[in-house]
Amino acid sequence: HLGSGDPAVAVRSSATAEDLPSASFAGQQETYLNVTGMEALAAAVTECWASLWTARAMAYRAREGIGPGTVRLAVVVQRMSDAEAAGVMFTANPANGRRDQLVISAAWGLGESVVSGTVSTDDVVVEAGTGHVLSRRTADKQVMSVSAEQGTREEPVPADRRHRSVLDDRAAAELAGYGTRITEHFGAPQDIEWARAGGEFFI
Repeated sequence: HLGSGDPAVAVRSSATAEDLPSASFAGQQETYLNVTGMEALAAAVTECWASLWTARAMAYRAREGIGPGTVRLAVVVQRMSDAEAAGVMFTANPANGRRDQLVISAAWGLGESVVSGTVSTDDVVVEAGTGHVLSRRTADKQVMSVSAEQGTREEPVPADRRHRSVLDDRAAAELAGYGTRITEHFGAPQDIEWARAGGEFFI
């Protein structure tokens, strides 16, 4: 049950072989964003299951030595967050391996464009524990992903936001705090996708 009315949802894969330490499988299965209506939902779920057997996904598994009989896929349906900003966070700094630094990449709009690499992101390095911002690089953010009638589209970032930081120091510290808690929970550094809607973070 996803709430009253006909809420927009994201339909995405959760395969047994995804995000293994040795192979990320990123983008091997399909994700459908901003899906509305039962007919579109049923079609997206079917397409998501079927994407386990595309030539690209099968070839990737073969290269990684994962037998076709061993892989399973569940379809996750999540209520869509109409994010004003989104991005990724590494709870150890991938540039130097330091576990006392978190690196946040942030862009306006939905996170799809960040994960696919089609937009320039702001990059913020935060000290774990204190939440102190150690460095930041604010990009010229020219395009952003937004919800369309069905699915998403890219549109120009409004001029007043192109050179503005997506996350101020306080927001970056709050997000880094979640990252530290998640790392402690799992006992190892994590690669996290996040969104911000209505001033609240969603992980």
